[in-house]
Amino acid sequence: MHKLSTVIMTFNEEAKIERCIRSVLEISDEVVLIDSFSTDKTVEIAQSLGAKVIQHKFLGYIKQRELTISEASHDFVLALDADEYLSVDLANEIKLLKNKAKADAYYLNRSNAINNYFLKHGSWFPHRIVRLFFKNKVKCEGNPPHDRISAVDGSTTTKLKGLLMHHCNEDIHDRIVTVNKHSTIAAKHRFEQGQRTTYLRILLKPIWKFIVEYFFRFGFMDGFYGYLMAKTTAQYIYLRESKLMEIQRGL
Repeated sequence: MHKLSTVIMTFNEEAKIERCIRSVLEISDEVVLIDSFSTDKTVEIAQSLGAKVIQHKFLGYIKQRELTISEASHDFVLALDADEYLSVDLANEIKLLKNKAKADAYYLNRSNAINNYFLKHGSWFPHRIVRLFFKNKVKCEGNPPHDRISAVDGSTTTKLKGLLMHHCNEDIHDRIVTVNKHSTIAAKHRFEQGQRTTYLRILLKPIWKFIVEYFFRFGFMDGFYGYLMAKTTAQYIYLRESKLMEIQRGL
C-alpha cells in the first residue's frame, strides 16, 4: 500500500481550510500545510485537525508549489489549494489507488464555482489538472500567477472520474479583485520574459477570448454566471495586455 501525503498552500484561509482538510482526512497518512504567515485562524484550525504546519514566506506560485511537494514525507502526493476539496467519489477513487496505483500522475476534473454556482461549460469545466502523483514523476511550471504540475518525460498518466471541487470566487466583487491582481502579476511576468504587446492585441485578444468562452465553449449555457465568467476572462486578457503596454511605455 502507498502512503499518501496531502500538501496544501495557505494564506488567510480560515473560512475554507477546515472543509479542505476534512475532505482528505480519511485517505491521507499526513496533511502538511505550507502557510505564508497567516494572520487569521488558518493555522489554529489546521492544527486542531491534526495537520502539520510549516511557516514559509511566499515564493511565488510555482516555487511555493514546489516547496509544498518537497515537504511531503511520502512519495505519493495530493497537492491542493485551501479553496479546493475532494468530492466523495474522488476520495474513494484515491483510496483505491493507494492499494494499487495505475499511473505515475493523475488528471483530476476540477469543478469551479462562483458564489456557490458550479460552472458546467466554458474553459472552467472540465478543467483537468494534475494534482495526484508520485513526486519524482512530476515538475512544477506555468506562467504566474498560474502554476501547473506536469508529468516528466517517460511518466505515465491517466484521468480520474471524481470531481475536485473549487470555490474560485465568492462573489462578483471577489472575481473582479482576482482578475485585477492576477492580470498585474501576469503582465510583470510576461515583461520579464521578454514578451511585448501591441495596440492590436489589446483590442482583439479580449474580443476573441469572449467569443471562444461564451459561444464556442458554450458558456452561454451557464446563464448569468456563464456570461460573467466569459466577460471577466476577456477583461483579464484586456488588463494583462494593457498593463504590459504600460510597463513598456515606462521604459
